[in-house]
Amino acid sequence: MILRNRLDTLLAGGTMILCICVGVRTPVVLSLPAAKATKVLSINDTARLRFKSERGVQLLEEGPATGTLPGSVRARLTVGSTVSVGFTIYVRGGTISGQGYAKLNPGRGAYASFSGSLKVSHGGGKYAHASGSGGLFGTLNRENDNATVQVVGRLHL
Repeated sequence: MILRNRLDTLLAGGTMILCICVGVRTPVVLSLPAAKATKVLSINDTARLRFKSERGVQLLEEGPATGTLPGSVRARLTVGSTVSVGFTIYVRGGTISGQGYAKLNPGRGAYASFSGSLKVSHGGGKYAHASGSGGLFGTLNRENDNATVQVVGRLHL
């Protein structure tokens, strides 16, 4: 049992495996490359999106993003009792794309608010292996369809 626990510890570390064979008195040690560490960024970005066009019930919006990963955003919003968002963020060195879903609070007056979650599914350039998740919060101006969106979460690179 002690040997099994040590083997599990060695395997979990990903750096060495100890091989003990029947009839061999000297243990054989094999070195394996260590797994590449994943970089994790805490994200807090805000995008101010302007209405560009409408395709059925889907709104195409674009605008600047500020915060942890500044750049520009292109988003496709489908608004009903919920808000569905497909997005691509164009940042220095690549792109980050994903989907978000939020509950719409219709409110009163010109503004509706929404809150939900998002997932980063892929990217391009230096963000080619990006993944992550977080909270999605925002407001939608009913008079001109402009939106302000805040994203708070973690991005794995």
